[in-house]
Amino acid sequence: MTRTLLLLAITCAASPVAAEPCSTIASRYTIAETLRLATEDRPVNVVFDTTAEGVKLPDRLKAKFPVEMTVILQYQFERLTVKDDRFDVLLWFKGSPVRLLVPFAAIRQFWDRTELKCSDR
Repeated sequence: MTRTLLLLAITCAASPVAAEPCSTIASRYTIAETLRLATEDRPVNVVFDTTAEGVKLPDRLKAKFPVEMTVILQYQFERLTVKDDRFDVLLWFKGSPVRLLVPFAAIRQFWDRTELKCSDR
């Protein structure tokens, strides 16, 4: 019985349904604070809408990811700048540096290590 309840608790905690929407003020504060901690030892996963207003990424990436894109900030990233309403970062795709600008309003899911911080799904 205890194992079943523990499994249920773990499943519920990891479920996108149980996560707070990314569009809330509290979630945006959490996103900003967590992004500032992104390192090799503390990866951050961001799923965002590539068509959302304010998103800036090269045309070749827009063509490859016409609706949604996932980035993991762990190893090959630099110059991460976090503002109250957005972040921008320099990433490498196939050896080429690429600058991304992502408003928090475009974020659909946000993970810190294995913990789902917010989800709009």
